[in-house]
Amino acid sequence: MKLFFAIIFFVLSLSNSFAQKEKDALLKNWHNIKLHDSTRFNAMIKLVENYYLYKKTDSAFVLCNKMLELAKHKKNTTYQIEAHTLLAQTYFEKEQNAKATQSYNQGLNLALKTKDTILYATKLKELGFLYVDYEEYTNAFNTLQKSQQLFKQLGDGLNEGWSVAYQGFIYATLGDYKEAEKYHLEHLRLSKKYNIKRSISGAYGNLGSVYNRMGDIQKSITYWKEGIRRSKEIGLPEYASVGTGNLINIYINQGQYAEAKKYLEEYKTVTKQFSTPKYSRNFLMDIHLWQCQIDYGLKKYAKALKECEDCLKIHNKNNWELDTDLLYSLYQINKKLNRNAKALAYFEKYQIEIDDKKENEARAEIQNIIFNNQLVSDSIAQAQEKELLNATYQEGLRKKNREKNLFLAIGILVLLTAIAYFIISKKYANKERKRLKEINQLKNALFTNITHEFRTPLTVIKGMTETLKTNFNNKQTENVENSLELIERNSNNLLHLVNEMLDLAKLESGNMTLDLVQSNVIPFLKYLCESFTSYAEDHNINLTIYAEIDELIMDFDGNKLTSVVSNLISNAIKFTPEHGKIIVHINQVFQNKQPYLCIKVKDTGIGISKDKLFTIFNRFYQADATTKRAHEGTGIGLALTKELVDLMHGKIKVESKVNKGSEFCITIPVTTNAKKVNTITSNPLITVPKANITTNQIEQTPETDSQLPLVLIIEDNLDVAHYLKTCLTNTHKTIHAVNGQQGIDMALEAIPDVIICDVMMPKKDGFEVCKTLKTDNRTDHIPIIILTAKATTDDRLKGLSCGADAYLAKPFNKEELFTRLNQLVALRKTLIEKIEDDGFFNILKKRKKDPKLQFVQKAVKLIHQDISNSNFGSEDLAKKLFISESQLYRKLKAITEKSTAVFIRSVRLQHAKDLLATSDKTISEIAYEVGFNNPSWFSRAFKDEFGHSPSAISSHLK
Repeated sequence: MKLFFAIIFFVLSLSNSFAQKEKDALLKNWHNIKLHDSTRFNAMIKLVENYYLYKKTDSAFVLCNKMLELAKHKKNTTYQIEAHTLLAQTYFEKEQNAKATQSYNQGLNLALKTKDTILYATKLKELGFLYVDYEEYTNAFNTLQKSQQLFKQLGDGLNEGWSVAYQGFIYATLGDYKEAEKYHLEHLRLSKKYNIKRSISGAYGNLGSVYNRMGDIQKSITYWKEGIRRSKEIGLPEYASVGTGNLINIYINQGQYAEAKKYLEEYKTVTKQFSTPKYSRNFLMDIHLWQCQIDYGLKKYAKALKECEDCLKIHNKNNWELDTDLLYSLYQINKKLNRNAKALAYFEKYQIEIDDKKENEARAEIQNIIFNNQLVSDSIAQAQEKELLNATYQEGLRKKNREKNLFLAIGILVLLTAIAYFIISKKYANKERKRLKEINQLKNALFTNITHEFRTPLTVIKGMTETLKTNFNNKQTENVENSLELIERNSNNLLHLVNEMLDLAKLESGNMTLDLVQSNVIPFLKYLCESFTSYAEDHNINLTIYAEIDELIMDFDGNKLTSVVSNLISNAIKFTPEHGKIIVHINQVFQNKQPYLCIKVKDTGIGISKDKLFTIFNRFYQADATTKRAHEGTGIGLALTKELVDLMHGKIKVESKVNKGSEFCITIPVTTNAKKVNTITSNPLITVPKANITTNQIEQTPETDSQLPLVLIIEDNLDVAHYLKTCLTNTHKTIHAVNGQQGIDMALEAIPDVIICDVMMPKKDGFEVCKTLKTDNRTDHIPIIILTAKATTDDRLKGLSCGADAYLAKPFNKEELFTRLNQLVALRKTLIEKIEDDGFFNILKKRKKDPKLQFVQKAVKLIHQDISNSNFGSEDLAKKLFISESQLYRKLKAITEKSTAVFIRSVRLQHAKDLLATSDKTISEIAYEVGFNNPSWFSRAFKDEFGHSPSAISSHLK
């Protein structure tokens, strides 16, 4: 697609240059009322196009509205349509896509009223092209399909072909090259059918590009060569140059340097035939880079370095962004020449650009998914609409002919019976598919949660082990006991998870048996339940154990009974808020004269809704399986409990009301057949997660470290949060939030330098946190590192689509974390250098979607509006930006490394510098104009900012 636009760009540039004198005359005299209407309208159109070229969107907007007003006054429908079209493009430039579509549709409706099908089809095609330019791919595809059909009816092979080709460009942009190939082959077929030689040449080139992306190099070369040959035959050197350039790239990548050199000489010859001085720099830059790569491949490193440096000079002179090929070539050559410092510098810049490229590729993949989903939805909607219309028609037909033909009625009845049978069968089939799909989803959720539960303790164990090793090597012994306690606790959690999974697997396979002994079960249960008392107290929960009998001799398996009771009490503690109550009631009951042990666990927790109550014992079910779970767990605890109770020939029931609490009741038949023993001791593995204590946080960094960068850790697992803080000690200041909502609140209040955020958390998950903070102008500049056990490609794409800057999978190590932090710091330094190098006036001209640059642009514009007001300061700027002064200070400091006051002064001084260079005003006049009340203070500040006095610029100009 990029190559196609390059062709169009060259053609338009050449055609525009031939008519420059006529264009200048029109631009100068469009407002002259003596001009003929068509001449005046054409002049206005040219002027709008000129405004687009120089990014003067506001001026274009005003002129488009004047043109529309004049066209309406003159009742000229053709120019009304043109005005709506240009106005739509202006709205697109202003990123107001909904208004752009509305304006263009007004033009299309006017074209319909004229009954000029050619005009309507042409405008549809142009709208499709605009949608492509502004990345509205679904709208573009649907619009281009409509224009394709209209041109097909009109027999216009040229425009039908380009409508098809653009659909291919959309698929190529989104990375679906196989689908793109189909459309470009169709474009080639149409071009040959109507013998449109330019289109044939372009179609060959487009297919050459697609096959290159698909990895079919030989086919790509064949198509490019054919495209070049046909371009030369019809005298289109600009088309031939694009093809030749692509062949050079292919042969360099294949290591065929002799072929690459041959086509490089051809490229030089071809571009001379149509190049203008304005565009010769582009071609010269490409020539230097290709020559550099060829020389490097031939091991002529000194010569390669000179070519690359010549290419770099052209880049720097024109203030163009460096591409990855040039940066990588400079890195390779400097490395070969043992210029290691320079090689490293170029490699760091290359890595930054590569990260941007990978992010763009990920976003393209997301756009592709959205695009395909939308197309499927559209086709389903169209099919349903067609089916509905067809059904309505059939019903009317039946009513009309029912009395006329009895056999037809019988036939319809048979048909309806068949359809009914089909619908019923389909309904049951769909129901079964839905059930299987739900089971798969639950299994996926189970394994996702299990992965999360494994990775979290592994992160702490692995990390704290590395920390202990480092500390022992450095002979540091403080906090050893605390580290070992963390390792032991997380090891026990991991062991408990493994045991639960093994037990469930044994139960499912039928390999688990009861290891029964006969003893008094009451003291065993009381001791087991009381061992949870301290954990309940940690959560400010009152746990009461009440046994109505002191003795009940029966057969039981101590380990399995421990697992059952531990799971029920652990769940009760997890889902009961602070100051709640849990009662464990133990008794003997009789059913049909058969004695049973009855254990009831009743809590005042959050309860379970009726629609979920009957599924809580399912093996793949978890009541809270979303990424914003309030509690950790795999979702197999109750399933295991139910299986163990069944193994004991018992029953388990549950009663629950939302926000009132739950009561689990277990009944186990009493038997006395096993061997007698005196006492049995229980050894419960209590795994109530620390994150359940929502008020707890890790210790915050003391204020004495205020000079260090501030990191906000949003993590519900206190052990992981503690390990992160340990990693960042001495290099960063840390604050901690235990859930997503608290993390958002703390980020808005503190405006940290970096945020490290888990995904699976209570209240708001990590994706919601990321999306919220990246769409708030107070926090959209803050780099966010997503830290999670959810490490699949889909999860990474989701994180990137929410605006995450980096993605770390648990378990991670300290070096990996610091590598990511250093990359984010490097990106920030690059942005600061870019702002410093470009100057604030040039920043206003940039049309980038980077929220950091957009914020600086907005701040600079607001300062310019009051630049002569010497009293305009931090408070005024903060009010206009709708944020607090402290938030503004931290944001500007993070983006520009300047305080608010210094930033405002720098904008004033930069404007003063521009005025000194472009106006005849005195230094004092300029000082007052940019808000300085004292010219001498202005001179001192100017010298501090730029290293020379303002008079130096004035005298130089004179």
